[in-house]
Amino acid sequence: MRLIQVSLCVVCWAVLSVAKAESLSTTQTFSGGVGLVEMPSARMVQEGSFGIHLTQSSPYSRYVVFAQPFPWLEVLFKYTDIDNRIYGISDQSYKDKSTDVKVRLKEESYYWPSVSLGIRDIGGTGFFASEYIVASKQVGHFDFTLGMGWGYLSSQAHFSNLLCSAKDSFCRRDSVTGEGGTFNFSNFFSGNNVALFGGVEYHSEKWPVIWKLEYDANNYQNEPQNNNLEQKTPFNLGVLYQYKNMIDLQLGFVRGTTFSLGLTFKTNFKKESVVKYLDPKPVVVNSSPLSTEENKEVDWQALDKNIQTKAGFQIDKVYQRSDEVIIKGRQTHYIQTAKGIGRASRLLTNKMPKEIKKFTFVEAYNGVDVSAVTIDRLRFDKSARLETPQNNILSSAQFFANKSINQNAPVFIKEKKSLEYNISPGLSASYGGPDAAMLYQININTDARYYLRDNTWISGGLELGLIDNYDLFNYTAPSNLPRVRTNIKEYLKTSRLRLNNLQVLNLESLGDDFFYMGYLGYLETMYGGVGGEVLYRPFGKRWALGLDLNYVKQRDFDQRFSFRDYTVLTGNLTGYYETQSRLGFKVSAGQYLAKDRGVTIDISRKFKNNAQMGFWATKTNVSSEEFGEGSFDKGFYLSIPFNAFTFKSTTDMARLNWQFLTRDGGQKLNRNYELYDLTNSRRLDALKSSFEEVLR
Repeated sequence: MRLIQVSLCVVCWAVLSVAKAESLSTTQTFSGGVGLVEMPSARMVQEGSFGIHLTQSSPYSRYVVFAQPFPWLEVLFKYTDIDNRIYGISDQSYKDKSTDVKVRLKEESYYWPSVSLGIRDIGGTGFFASEYIVASKQVGHFDFTLGMGWGYLSSQAHFSNLLCSAKDSFCRRDSVTGEGGTFNFSNFFSGNNVALFGGVEYHSEKWPVIWKLEYDANNYQNEPQNNNLEQKTPFNLGVLYQYKNMIDLQLGFVRGTTFSLGLTFKTNFKKESVVKYLDPKPVVVNSSPLSTEENKEVDWQALDKNIQTKAGFQIDKVYQRSDEVIIKGRQTHYIQTAKGIGRASRLLTNKMPKEIKKFTFVEAYNGVDVSAVTIDRLRFDKSARLETPQNNILSSAQFFANKSINQNAPVFIKEKKSLEYNISPGLSASYGGPDAAMLYQININTDARYYLRDNTWISGGLELGLIDNYDLFNYTAPSNLPRVRTNIKEYLKTSRLRLNNLQVLNLESLGDDFFYMGYLGYLETMYGGVGGEVLYRPFGKRWALGLDLNYVKQRDFDQRFSFRDYTVLTGNLTGYYETQSRLGFKVSAGQYLAKDRGVTIDISRKFKNNAQMGFWATKTNVSSEEFGEGSFDKGFYLSIPFNAFTFKSTTDMARLNWQFLTRDGGQKLNRNYELYDLTNSRRLDALKSSFEEVLR
């Protein structure tokens, strides 16, 4: 029987050298990750893809978030509910959290297959830990896969592990890794045996349907917590229906005993956003500028209104010199900064006399200059009238850290509203505990800002809790640290109406490259106090260095005006670096809320439309045993631009943070404002790359 199984895999491999046709779509396995039915393939989803994958294959229910930050890297965050096992001392089913990664080693070519290497359950409990190397080759509408697995993917035990001959330690493999969260590198590619897996997909020509057949490397006789499953056959079947490359619906028959269901929702952050039907069209540039006699006085009130509605630039002040107009403000509509600059330049060139040769736009946040760009009017006019190439605008543009006004009096000052506010729905949630996959509360949030002067303001927010399931939250788990975050239930359930924050802030520029912000008040849901941040961010550079220091006291559970007894001095020294491909690195070192000390590493990928996906991990001087389940703090986040889905341009973003488990170690203060985010326009190459939108 085993000879037949291995022979089938060899036959699959024999056809891998056949040339491929048009690329086929990629789909998730029931276990999560691109592949066949349960087994992975060498395939990857498109760069920038993000999705949620839900499956049921008794006794496992899986909730998977997958992301593709680079064309060669697949990352999965997986939550597995084992419905016939108990979570600790609770009466809830067991919940397992894990992270999977897959790296493409070689792209598919005319003769050679795509080859990838993957690690499952990296840094988790080790219940489903495995490593594999796999190759995939397309032949017309068929996609063949052949791979080799270690660990969880090796229980069919076709061969002895050849790495054992290189080093004895490769023959030993631990079954679990304690509380989870420990990177047990000695387990990688270890164990006495390895197993082959493989299969084929057929993509229907007429229908968005994919048929799958695979040979499973797992015999399910070494399942976590002695939860062994019957396997009548190692062959699994699956069929998948795709709806507009947005939703996948799967049905499978696995182990010869069990039907499986899967549902996938997916999108791509790298794709163009929907057509902006509701955006105003860019105005046509006049063939010749106005003379001084025709334009003795500019109606800045009307021009300000046009620039705001048609260019998305919110003006604070306007200065005018002999040959230059300087506009201070900020972009509020268009994600691509140059698009707003181009539209504003069209309006200005139609209203300014011919003596004006330059338009300068100063990006300012609450009265503090962040960056400036000067547009050559003549070059812009010719390009806008399609007389010269568009790239002439960028080649003649000048970029500055700020723009010296030389004490010139402004010719226009926009009357600023002292009070600004907005009302929006909100979601407070925690994930991964034994009581439920997600504990949530749906809220109504009111945020307000009252300006005392340009760079000093009062910020506050009220929250009204509407619907929640925190009554299910009963198992808080033991903690050897001060409860700085794990008493979240008390903060959400003690009072429905809560004062989330109320603070006074002051923002200053300390020279061209230094920024400072101070704040005092109720700084977040759980803490109030006083603090400050300083940031050194050289203009046009890809790096920055910041320091924040805060003395805070724990707020009372009702989130009104009283405090509890716990106080702490917390803060971090943080270094930032972003590559040309917008891969960001953020490393922080300091003292956290539980008075533990350590380092946080944050790695993220930002796309052209400002969508961002990232992962962070914090390790402090608290041991894995003191920290508790998870061993150290970690999670991922997504910043999703509304602009990708709306018919009108907007810079609004939605932020999703997924912390694998709420614990007390490695916790930072949740500040509403951070200087690095407020000074994004100092990233010069990102600003220059937006100039392909300058005439749109």
